[in-house]
Amino acid sequence: MTASPLAHLRTFAYYCMIGAGLGGVGIAFGSANAATHVNPDDAVRAVFAARASSSAPGCIWGEFAEGRTVRIVATGQADMATGRKLDTDTLFYGASLSKQFTALAAATLVAQGKLSMDDDIRHYLPELPAYSRPVTVAMLMHHTSGIRDSLSLLRMAGMEDVGRASKGEALDLLFRQRDTAFEPGSAYSYSNGGYLLLAEVVARVSGEPFDVYARKAIFAPAGMPHAYFLSDASLRPGSFAHGYVRKDGQFELRDTFPRFSGSGGLMLSMADLAAWEKDVAEEHHVWTPAIARILLKPGRFNDGSLVDDGKGLAYAGGLHLGLRGTEHVIMHGGSAEGFKHAYLRLPDRGRSFALLCNRGDWRASTKLAEALRASGTPLPGLLHRPPQGVFHSDELNADYSLAAEGDNLLVTIRSPLSDGAQVLRFEPGDDGRYHFGSMNLAPTDDPARLVLRRGRSGDIILIRRAERNER
Repeated sequence: MTASPLAHLRTFAYYCMIGAGLGGVGIAFGSANAATHVNPDDAVRAVFAARASSSAPGCIWGEFAEGRTVRIVATGQADMATGRKLDTDTLFYGASLSKQFTALAAATLVAQGKLSMDDDIRHYLPELPAYSRPVTVAMLMHHTSGIRDSLSLLRMAGMEDVGRASKGEALDLLFRQRDTAFEPGSAYSYSNGGYLLLAEVVARVSGEPFDVYARKAIFAPAGMPHAYFLSDASLRPGSFAHGYVRKDGQFELRDTFPRFSGSGGLMLSMADLAAWEKDVAEEHHVWTPAIARILLKPGRFNDGSLVDDGKGLAYAGGLHLGLRGTEHVIMHGGSAEGFKHAYLRLPDRGRSFALLCNRGDWRASTKLAEALRASGTPLPGLLHRPPQGVFHSDELNADYSLAAEGDNLLVTIRSPLSDGAQVLRFEPGDDGRYHFGSMNLAPTDDPARLVLRRGRSGDIILIRRAERNER
């Protein structure tokens, strides 16, 4: 297997900062589309339309090259009650896509010398108790603070619908915690609470409400026409896409998201993301070299080692980054009950992709992978063809028979513990693995070896039977 992608991150920020097109200004579309003359827009639209009717919620897909919009494809409805359709200007609740812009707001203050990544946050948030080790701004940004998750605290406190929570209620629970979940700086644990505190630090340092500062420092200069952060206020009816979940064959409204910002709270459209991509690639009104150095610098633990997000990538300023195979990637997802989003930047190709969906029954990473393939874009880190054949694990005393079904894998499991064969359908994800629920299969550089995982159970090695019998 290849070395961990974290080992390559020393040069990664350099590649990302000086321009997205270092590996070539374009990307070759797959021969299938060229041979059959399929319009890529229609092919992408079919990914989302194939499983949805015109009277269902849906998604909007954006592709960008060197800051230029290649295509935007929208399918489905923003509001099923009125029939209002999704389009380029439709606002979505951004969920955790918000985090890169919360980190960006903090980075603007760091670049101005008003804030330091090494500052003890109690200097700005004296309501917090003195922990065993100071929590720094960098620890909040990189999810190494040990600050407990604010949404989890709200739910454990009895609030079933966290969309009813105010910022004050969420902050009060964080301020009540007598200690962190672990020694600050010693581990990685994704924390919405950490980003809520980061937004509060920005507000107190800037002297303005977080949403006001973000508008002045980010959205206005970047030319993002619709984006804004929520601030404990109701949304104007008809101005945004409602979220939906599927239940008993019907779609039910689910706008159950917090109305405060930091960990989430960003309202944005594909038009906003298009403007942001242009600023990153060309204009640099906000995405300056100084900002890029802050946001693309991966976090480190107290011992100096790079932060690992548990999926082979590092975590920097609201972004997962590293290598998929031999290719650099920058990515993040966003998820609420009725919203599923994905963002992927491929700096070596000069390409970026964004997916905003207002239906909670779709997995954004899977739909992103399908849309990439439909547009003729190879997914980073995945083999061009899914692995096939019979693989065996001595540790499980089981055989895994793999067969391709389009882009998916049909996996048949046989072992002495089962009366018959179990057949599972694994779907490709944007992390270079094939997924079925909490299980995933990861190809390696050795086509005779696969890595099987289920949750946090650790790696199980599968070896192709023919090679195993020869050893």
